Amino acid sequence: MSRFIVARLLWTIPVVLGVSLLVFGIMKMVPGDVAQVIAGVDGTAEDVEIIRRSLGLDRPVWEQYAVFVGNSLRGDFGRSAVTKRPVTEEIGSRVWPTAELAIAALSIALVAGLAAGIVSATRQYTVWDNVATFISLLGVSMPVFWLGLMLVLLFSVTLGWLPSSGAGTLAQLVLPAVALGSASTAIIARQTRSGMLEVLRQDYVRTARAKGLAERTVLVAHALKNALIPTVTVAGLQVGYLMGGAVLAETVFARPGLGRLLVDSIARRDIAVVQTTIMLLSVTFVLVNLVVDLLYVKLDPRIRYD
Repeated sequence: MSRFIVARLLWTIPVVLGVSLLVFGIMKMVPGDVAQVIAGVDGTAEDVEIIRRSLGLDRPVWEQYAVFVGNSLRGDFGRSAVTKRPVTEEIGSRVWPTAELAIAALSIALVAGLAAGIVSATRQYTVWDNVATFISLLGVSMPVFWLGLMLVLLFSVTLGWLPSSGAGTLAQLVLPAVALGSASTAIIARQTRSGMLEVLRQDYVRTARAKGLAERTVLVAHALKNALIPTVTVAGLQVGYLMGGAVLAETVFARPGLGRLLVDSIARRDIAVVQTTIMLLSVTFVLVNLVVDLLYVKLDPRIRYD
């Protein structure tokens, strides 16, 4: 098991390098000059040239990338071209709001999705099943930004129950977490329903019921545990969706997180901040998938990574 974990962690290195190279290349192809953006509309050609030299933008592209990688290996991710603060400080102050939002959205998706999937599977072709299927279809169909705006219109503008922006309190977390977690809730519910329906037809479930076990014990200890492997896989993939969706949710709800920082940095051509932020999100996604693989062993003792 330990060798498997080490091997997966080592695979993180080429993944991060590939992501950094891809993002660096895309940012270089984006129209606009970083130096001109920093200098502003009143900046002279001489000012722009001075800024280009100070940022190393006058060097060949391959040399700029090599310098970035070399500095990153030493833990130096550079400074923001706009604020002049270290990139680690720029990102460090934004990590928790995004982590808080992603954890809340994933928690909503897991609790509501598992509950809806179980109810739908155990009451197949009933009103409960039809309602759960219809709500799942709505959840998958509604974009994060549109649902966020509708929630703000209803609960903030019309009813005045919840704030429409900001971060730091539970009330400010509710609307963005619901908007971000709605699609994941629907996907997990549909996957749970499919897995439960397949497992409930197995012989060992009928045997457990024939032994006189309580229905709750049959569903939780026998059916749900065996149906969770595909659901855990989907949940792990949803982490990537949630991190990407956080960009939209934080923009709609004006949350000071990594998503909003990423949008602002792209608009300002702040390459160091953009690249480091995406690298951090990539590493997080790789580590989450590692955790998902390790959970397989707990759910199914037949799985081994020796």
